[in-house]
Amino acid sequence: MSAMSVGLDALDQSLLPWLEPVWQRLWSAQRSGRLGHALLLAGPAGIGKRLLAARLASALLCAQPRDDGAPCGHCAECRLIRAGNHPDWARIEVAAGTDDRHEIRVDQIRDLIHDTALTGHRGTRKVVSIAPAEAMNRYAANGLLKTLEEPAAEVLLLLVSEDPSRLPATVRSRCQRVNIPMPPEDQALEWLRRRLPSGQAEPDQLLRVAHGAPLRALMLLDGDQLAVHTKVIDGLVAVGRGEQDPVTVADAWQSLDGALVLRAISAWVSDVLRVHADQAAPQINHQDRRSELARLAASVSTQDTHRYLQLVLEAVARARAPVNTRMLFESLLARWALVARGGCWLD
Repeated sequence: MSAMSVGLDALDQSLLPWLEPVWQRLWSAQRSGRLGHALLLAGPAGIGKRLLAARLASALLCAQPRDDGAPCGHCAECRLIRAGNHPDWARIEVAAGTDDRHEIRVDQIRDLIHDTALTGHRGTRKVVSIAPAEAMNRYAANGLLKTLEEPAAEVLLLLVSEDPSRLPATVRSRCQRVNIPMPPEDQALEWLRRRLPSGQAEPDQLLRVAHGAPLRALMLLDGDQLAVHTKVIDGLVAVGRGEQDPVTVADAWQSLDGALVLRAISAWVSDVLRVHADQAAPQINHQDRRSELARLAASVSTQDTHRYLQLVLEAVARARAPVNTRMLFESLLARWALVARGGCWLD
């Protein structure tokens, strides 16, 4: 199951409820001529930033948008958008597995610049979306600057990012930033409950593992991501208890998605710290394993656990580039064995 498989395509008339306030501000700006030429849609992963960008592109290209900005869904423009081939909407995206370096290259931006200089194929408005914008390498980001500094008339650039700090300041400063916050938990849970197959998973558990992001929670059901998360936690627990060797567990993790592994480690260690600070901590990712967390929290050093979490977060950043995951996992697991058993930290 994916976000798109539950009917959240670019022309869905029912916008995600937590995006409504942001959408109203955007459409109000559009109607009053204050939308600008470049928007930076910034917010955590899994809350619908790309869907919001798609909604805005669809509304701007639609021949007869409704008063609230919703695209009509019936005109020729909307049909082209639904088919994914509207000539006046250019999309640059990086999909996992399509590029060994997972980056947007300068030649893609050059093609974009050339295309935006041309007259619209079907109308005067053209829309360009780049997601995730932080995937642009240095040369691509520099190549985009000229377009940002000298925007073509009637061209809207939509940069979608979960980590705007990785964009050059020169790019950020030339965009109007639109911050998209995490949805309230009760709103996210209500939305998630209506979309989960009956009996397949507990929405509370999914949302906690997804750090409160509803779309990420749904995607945990894709490719058994929740099962992967559980496998990683089981491995951490076994290594921490001395029941399994770090090398053996690292080998077992080789077939898993590296980013998922690191997110699971981060979630577990964060919970250890929360429970260490407060045995009754209400906001933890693994409510169903609270007893295990309590036993672990009682034996670890707060300082060493914080240092370990920092190592994991640094590994998350490094994992965006090619990395030897076997060596990374072995190193992290060996360190975890020391931390979990109250051993001395080795620099």
